[in-house]
Amino acid sequence: MRRTIDYAIADVHGRVDLLMPLVVACLSDAAARGAASRFVFIGDIIDRGPTSRDCLDVVSEILMTHEGSVCLKGNHEDLATAVLMADEPDETAVENWLENGGGETLESYHHDREIGFEMMRTLNGDHVRLMADAPTSLSRGGFLFAHAGVDPAKSFRDQRDRDLMWTRKPFLDHVGHLEQVVIHGHSVVGDLPVVTENRVSIDTGAYLSGRLTACAVENGDLRFMQTDGSGRKVVAVEPVRLDRGLGTCVDRSFALAA
Repeated sequence: MRRTIDYAIADVHGRVDLLMPLVVACLSDAAARGAASRFVFIGDIIDRGPTSRDCLDVVSEILMTHEGSVCLKGNHEDLATAVLMADEPDETAVENWLENGGGETLESYHHDREIGFEMMRTLNGDHVRLMADAPTSLSRGGFLFAHAGVDPAKSFRDQRDRDLMWTRKPFLDHVGHLEQVVIHGHSVVGDLPVVTENRVSIDTGAYLSGRLTACAVENGDLRFMQTDGSGRKVVAVEPVRLDRGLGTCVDRSFALAA
């Protein structure tokens, strides 16, 4: 049976100029290793950047052509679908989305935002359904994938969608092992991904930094690659190992792989 490598990508934020070269690099990486490629998009595909529509086209194509690939819902998809799925969108919900980059998403469909809104709800309704139907977590290969993380005070089975899409400080500050190591985005951690004993943080602020990161997962082994800031090159990178007295999951994954 052909082996499979999962590639986790988070927080694209409307930068198809970064997404495309990173996806191509992941496909090339898998092919060079004689493996099939499978993608886990960990939310926030849209907003802020200028090409959210193109990003959703790429994600849709990957989901159709790479069996087992998944797109999870992030807080920006949550904001968008609260507006786009409503018969009469709540004014506060509209303001929340627009203030967080929704206007740029609408403009990626049409320069007139009102027309862009109607296009998303009609001609491009498949994009809205993709976001609305997206799950908020995925357990695979001994890891939990979720956009923001988890509430460490709860068991994984008791996590709310809001925990998985919106949590920040309680999760990031939690020291101690969890049921599974969590691979997530949502909180920018700098130019390089960060690993601790309980999480793999891969939001490297692509919208502003030009560094979109992918985490390759295979048999407990983790590798990282990212666009180099210019968008013209994808390079392998080493994560920042944040050892809080319990080692890191990368150290454990290498031990398990060995």
